[in-house]
Amino acid sequence: MSQLTAGPKISDAIARRMSAGLMAVRARTGHMHEHFGKAESMWKHDGTRVTAVDLAISRTVFEDLRRKFPEDQFFSEETEPGGAPVALTAPYTWIIDPVDGTNNYALGVPMCAISLALLERGVPVCGFIYDLGTRTLLHGGPGIGLFADGAPIARHPEPTGDTKIVAMHSPIDARHMPVVNAVLQAYKLRAYGSGALHLAYVALGRVDACLDFTVRVWDIAAAAAFCAVTGVELWFFNGPAFPVTTFDLHMKPIRYLAASAQAMAELRPKLEPLCR
Repeated sequence: MSQLTAGPKISDAIARRMSAGLMAVRARTGHMHEHFGKAESMWKHDGTRVTAVDLAISRTVFEDLRRKFPEDQFFSEETEPGGAPVALTAPYTWIIDPVDGTNNYALGVPMCAISLALLERGVPVCGFIYDLGTRTLLHGGPGIGLFADGAPIARHPEPTGDTKIVAMHSPIDARHMPVVNAVLQAYKLRAYGSGALHLAYVALGRVDACLDFTVRVWDIAAAAAFCAVTGVELWFFNGPAFPVTTFDLHMKPIRYLAASAQAMAELRPKLEPLCR
């Protein structure tokens, strides 16, 4: 495996926020494990599942960070619905999905994660993902490198065998099937149930690509910072997701492909005519 280099030195402002973000996420992992598979489900305005653990992690992570950085902006998937979109006006913004893969979490399936992103002027500069299934806290971004539980990690090399995997989020509808069928010509599909982990696993080289039609910015912002380290390419079908200029709980789904250079070269020519 190739070692990931940190690149240019990060600013003191980002370094301080990186340290605080790590502490805030790490402090919630015990609570997440304690209620895994046991948290009572509630249902949000859009029909998706939420638990008290989602709400508690969102609230307490931001309480920790606000005390240290009151000038920053803070946005969560678990924001109360009904508000108008909010412009990102502060230099630094935090976006959290407190439990990405809530269905899995509530049902005792360990493919779920805390996903927290730090954005500078709307661009992810550091991501923090706690992968519950592997009990690993990942963090990293451009100028930082990529770390697992504080230790530098390496990306797996480009695959050389015939087993090529694309992670894909569910659900999809009939209009997406031509794209899925094009992928199936050369790749196998895996649906892990967490948009954050799908993209993180591409960045780590555990899968070749991920294809998503239903994610929002809070699902992918943290892992997008990882991709900037490992050279994974992101192709957004409806225009770039970053920089983020407004936070809108009712934003349209993001449709995108993320892939290693090799997989992107193979897949994009096949998919581009189907994604216009």
